Amino acid sequence: MALNNNYRNFILDQLSEFGEFEAKNQFGGTALLSDGVAFAKIKHDKVWLKVDGTNIDDFVKRNMQQYTYGKDGARKLNFYEAPVEIIEDRDQLVAWAKRSLQAAINTKK
Repeated sequence: MALNNNYRNFILDQLSEFGEFEAKNQFGGTALLSDGVAFAKIKHDKVWLKVDGTNIDDFVKRNMQQYTYGKDGARKLNFYEAPVEIIEDRDQLVAWAKRSLQAAINTKK
């Protein structure tokens, strides 16, 4: 599936109040990085946010899907799909993305 640039641009606009970050196209999607740390991905017309023990419950209690890849989807990354209601609310998306950045920083330590 090719990257949907309209969706990508919508998400980048929604995150305009996040602060500085880089959007880097890779592996058929877009990685969002702050100081070289990946905190989100845009792929398959979805936003995937980095999780750790501090924010995973926000995703699990909403039954959001974990990011998987490979032929059988057996490989998993610590990124979960962001809920639509969060994506559509600019302030909420920025807040969730900032928690995901902290999760990414935490897992790098």
